[in-house]
Parts: sequence; structure tokens; C-alpha cells
Amino acid sequence: MNIRCRLLVVAVAYALLANALKAESTFANYESPQTHSLKISQDGRRLYAVNTPANLLMVYSLEQPNSPKLLLEVPVGIEPISLAIRNATEVWVLNHISDSISVVDLDRGVVSATIQVGDRPGDIVFAKQQQRAFVSSMTERCVYVIDTDSQKTVSKISIAGNNPRSLAVSQDGEKVWVAIHHSGNQTTVVSHHQAPDPPQATNVDLPVAPKQGVIVSTNDKLWRKQDQAQLADHDVMEIDTNQLKVRRSFSTVGTILFNLAQHPQTGDLWVTNTEARNFVRFEPALRGHVVDNRITIFKPEPDADLVVLDLNEGLDYSILPNMAALETAMAQPTDIIFNQSGSRGFVTSFGTDRVAILDGAGKIQSYVDVGDSVGANVNTRFKRGPRALALHPQEQNLYVLNRLSNSISIVNLEQGMQIREVEMQDPTPEEVRQGRGYLFDAKLSGNGTVSCASCHIDGDRDGLAWDLGDPGGDLFNDGSANPLHPMKGPLMTQTLRGLAGDRIFHWRADRPGLIAFNGTFPNLMGGALLADEDMQLFADYMKSILFGSNPLVETAEFKRGEEIFNSRMAIAKEGKNQFRCVDCHKRISGSGSTGFSGLIGQSTKAAQLRGLNERLVFQGDIRVNGFGFGADGSKQTLFEFLGDSHRFEKISSQDKKSLEAFLLGFPTETPPIVGKTITISSEQANDATCLLAITALLEDAVAVDCEVKLMGVLNGNVLKHTYIADANSFSAIGNTEDSSLNLEELLETLSSDDSASISLTVYPKP
Repeated sequence: MNIRCRLLVVAVAYALLANALKAESTFANYESPQTHSLKISQDGRRLYAVNTPANLLMVYSLEQPNSPKLLLEVPVGIEPISLAIRNATEVWVLNHISDSISVVDLDRGVVSATIQVGDRPGDIVFAKQQQRAFVSSMTERCVYVIDTDSQKTVSKISIAGNNPRSLAVSQDGEKVWVAIHHSGNQTTVVSHHQAPDPPQATNVDLPVAPKQGVIVSTNDKLWRKQDQAQLADHDVMEIDTNQLKVRRSFSTVGTILFNLAQHPQTGDLWVTNTEARNFVRFEPALRGHVVDNRITIFKPEPDADLVVLDLNEGLDYSILPNMAALETAMAQPTDIIFNQSGSRGFVTSFGTDRVAILDGAGKIQSYVDVGDSVGANVNTRFKRGPRALALHPQEQNLYVLNRLSNSISIVNLEQGMQIREVEMQDPTPEEVRQGRGYLFDAKLSGNGTVSCASCHIDGDRDGLAWDLGDPGGDLFNDGSANPLHPMKGPLMTQTLRGLAGDRIFHWRADRPGLIAFNGTFPNLMGGALLADEDMQLFADYMKSILFGSNPLVETAEFKRGEEIFNSRMAIAKEGKNQFRCVDCHKRISGSGSTGFSGLIGQSTKAAQLRGLNERLVFQGDIRVNGFGFGADGSKQTLFEFLGDSHRFEKISSQDKKSLEAFLLGFPTETPPIVGKTITISSEQANDATCLLAITALLEDAVAVDCEVKLMGVLNGNVLKHTYIADANSFSAIGNTEDSSLNLEELLETLSSDDSASISLTVYPKP
């Protein structure tokens, strides 16, 4: 059978299985952040898209550019977020939860190899005549360099920034630029022990406000001297692709950087970003104007001047609600691309379901809405969330990948409108699909510029502290024994991951349930309260977001810290009372059910301990985060946090070191083995180590109650099986007939089929 016929057979087989797979798919909501998730082949004949929730690479024919036709769906790793086209027959897909690259052979319609990369990979590009792949690792703060022929890592380049993510290659291939996702804005916090007294409340009925910290600029000489905050501000890093090292960095580009592209004529770098206004104190002053949505332009040269384009230029933020602003507002510009001449640019507005079309200088010429919420209309439950763009070489059609609806919009640029929307198969439960819009929809704000996700980026954090107090507000829980003052001081943005099981929220435990956050929509965003049923749907959705696994392994130091955490008494200063850490941090997430006297000088809850490894302040000896540990982020290390004399009894340095190791390695709800993949070709099937590796994978997965799926193509047949431990075999999904596969027989058959390839991937428990 020739390659063309074999590919057709595979495509038909995948199509027949599609409905069964959708019904049987294991779904876990990680809200992984897509980057370059949509690409067009150089000849314009193929469109490639990652299908993040279904864990697929989608291949479409563009023989009719107005009407993409699905050719192939290839199962890849868990949560694919980015792709890079190596050549006409090979695409590399980056998997955020599997921490891997799936090398897709387009002729055979299979994953031919799986390459493990760093934890939470963010983006992938090719450089040096496609001989090198560059992959960012967000939590490891580095870029992996992989030789594309050997598929081996040849270098690991350290990046002094918080969550290096999006990548771009220079036109000459000599440079790769790395955008730091949580780059910060040169702000930090001075703790309540050092800060001056807060200003007087404007509500005369309020008591004196408690001592509280203050957010300051690290460029302020007074506070720099007191806080000794030597904070690096590396927003975009430039890698020399020959020497494989960072040559230079660029600062003050923005706070949250989404994507970047080089202008094809001027060579300037254009970076889409938001700039946080957390330096502004108090919620009423921030109402409706929490961030600025921008493009920053600069020449990639030393001491380059920056040009900042406000995507909502001229907007009067004092007018709330502002229906005119909602018609054209841009929120969270997640992607930017250019036409071949550079005369036009295209920018997504993830928050308001539109694309802005720019001239060569960056001035907005027009807008195109995608989906159903045109203009100021709101349709939150069916929000699209345009995330990535691809332009057809003929430049008549623009393709938009919508992350939230898992669809592709086709925009005809001559007509200036969406002409078609292609839905991809999606195992996401309906309540999640509809509920997530309330997190990301900026049209729920008074002017369309801000959503909950402006700070809780992709359901996570922005790495900043905000002072959302209100000098004119009222006491929380007034009439109780310990009412809370509305002037609360700076508090870190908390992640929305791992909230299931908690019943009180916020650092001060002042929100009894997630529906109590409804006031954020009018008070901070300048919009209107959600209806009760909408807020409940939103709250249920928030409980669905999960952490990926913690990459830090359990060491002897970790084990010792765990023992101290669970058994050591007299750690906390609570009068004559004695506590173990676990007495307050009692839930599986590390959170507690009650508030207690906290490190900010006010009552705080026992916050969850997952994800602390993502809040590290230092990369080597370089401080890259302005906010670290504690409710206000004023502690630079957990070691310092545990040594706070105002809260804890004295702990030995060795005990603090052990506790720090345990807390940084605190397990998430996702076992470390989830996402691990083994890919086997016919050449490897007879290797004895192959059988041993598979057996170990199956045993480890079963031990933590995870599912192993077998996918691939064998003898021209598409395999989609699940491992059944009791039978020690693989059973076909969606097939009522007995089609189980024995591992030894499977490998024997594989060894005689040169065109075959199979992958085994560990999934979380259904």
C-alpha cells in the first residue's frame, strides 16, 4: 500500500472513531496556555491546529481556503499548546502537561517519536535551517535546544525571568527571542513592619486601619535602600543561535507578555502585553482600569527605545458603564502576526472576541468580531476566546484559533468579517465550556478592558500583589468578634487552580464560598453583578481547574520536612497554644478551613501549599520576582518565611531547610507520572529494554490509580485502547467486540510493520 492510500485509510479510521473517542475521553481541566497553536504550511495547502482539550493535532486541507477540510487527527501528548512545522512531512507538537514534544509523521499519520523536555514547556520554534528546535520551560526558567536529527538535547540555556514562554526567530535565523510571560513591572512590597501608617479612612465610621504593607517601585531609591530590592527586569531575552547563550535582554516591555513577532520590513520586535496598574492603591481608584492592553515596539539592539501602543487609546476610563468602549475594546492581546510586506498587522483580543487590523505603524484600522457577541453584545456562555492567528499566503483569509470554544474562525479580509467557523471535537463538559467564559469575558466589565483573567492569567496568577482595600468601605463581618477592616493592604494574586474542596477564600478568609466574589464585577471591573445562576456556574467552573504535577522529586530532605510538618509541635506563636503545621494546613491541598493571626498583621486563612515552587524569587543569584512568599509576597524565600520572628517560634536552620524542601515539593492533585509517554517504532519493538520500560510505566500508573492509553497505527489500523490491569491487556475504546491486545503480541506485530508506531500515555483518573 502506498503512502497516499495508507494516509487515507488512517484518516477514515480516525473519523469513524471520533464520536466514540469523544464519549470515552478522559478530561481534566488544566487551562493550559496556548502560544503558537495555529500554523499554515509555506505553500498554503495545509492548516495545522492543536486541539488542546482532545489532545490532538488537527490537519486541514486549504485547497478551498474559505472552507478548510479535515484530513487527519493525530493523538499527541496531554494538553498540546504549540506547534512548529519542520518540513512538508513533519510537525512537532509541544505538550504542556506531558512535558514533551510529539514528532508527527504526516505521511503515516502517527507520532513517530516523543521527546521529553523541561517542566511546563511554553513554546517551540525551529532555527538554523530547521536543524535546531528551541523549547521554553516555564517553571525551569530555561530554553532547551534540541538537535532535530538526533532528537537529543544539546544545550539548556538558563533564562533569568519568571515563566519564559513565547518564542520568535529572527529573519536571518541567528537569534531566538524569549518573552518572559510574568515579567513583572519593577514593583515590590514593603512589609507592614517597615511601611508607614496607612492613610486615614474616608469612611468616618471606620476604626483606625491596621498596619499594612505598601507596594513600591524598585527604582525608588528610598525604598531600595530600606528593602535592598535589587530586582532584575528582563522582559525579552535574545539567544544567539550559534553560541547558544543569552546575548542581551530588554526591559520595561510590559508586565504580562503574551506573544512577539518581528516586523518583516523594519526588523522591529512587536510584543503584545498588558501593563498592570498595581502601583495604584485601593480598589475604587482601579475600578474599570486594572491593566493597560498594549503593544510594545522596539529595535532588537542595545539601549533600544521603546514605543508603546495603547490598544484602547483615547478611552475615558472614568465613564462606567461605557457602551461605546465595549464596541471596540481590546483585552488580553494574545497573538500578533503580519502580512508579508508588513503593511498590515493582526492582533487578537482574547477578552472581547475580536481581532484588530493594524497598519504598518501599529494604528488600528478596523476590527473583526468572531463568534456571536458582536460589538457590545455579551454572550459569555458561548465565548470564543481568540488565541492564535495564521494568515493565508494569498492574504485573503485570516484563520483564528478560538481557545475557549475550541474552534477555528475563518475571516475574509476583503469582506472584513467572519465567514465560517469550524468546530473541533471537544471532550470538555458543557458546564466547563459555559462556565469558563465568566473568567475570561472582558465584556462583563464596564468598558471591555478587564476580566478576572487580567490578573488570574489562564486561571492562574500574575505574580503580583495588589492593594484592593477601600478607605470608604465597610467592615467585613461587622458585628462579629473580629470584624475585618476594608483597608487590608497588599495581597498576592492567588491561583484559581486546586480550589475544589475549599469553603473559605481570600487571604483573610473573608469570602465564604466562591459565589461571594460576585462583588468583584461591579466594584473592581466596573460592570454589573452576575445573576445568581451565572455566578454559580462560574463558581462550579473554578473548582474544576487543576494543577499539573510538581516536578520536584521527593528527596531525603523532603521526607524529613514532611515529618516535621506532620508531627513537630510548638512551631507557631499562639499564646500558650502549640500547633503542628498540619493542624492548620490540614486539607490535601495544604489549605485550612479557618482563619488565624497571619504574617501580614491581620487575620489570614491557611492557604493551600500547592504551586509554591512556581513562586521562587531567584533564578540563580538573580532576583527576578518582586513578590515572593507570605500573603503579601514580602518574604524572598520560604527559608526567610519560616524564620519570621513575629509569627513562629525559633526553628533551627536545618529544620527550616527541610521544611522548605517539603513545601517546594508539595504534591498537587496530579501525580508526577501523568502525561508520561513512551513511543515505539518497529526498530525498537524487539529491544528488551523496551518491554521493561513499558512494564514499569504500567505498574507505576496502576499504583497511583491512573489510566494508560495506547494510541497509534499498526497494520494500517488505528489503535485507541486502554490498559486493563486485571487482564494485563489493552481493550479498544468504543468497540463492543473483543479486541483486546496482549503486550508481547503487540510488540511482535509491531516489529514486522515498518510503517507502524504506537504510543502509551498516562492519563489522570477519569
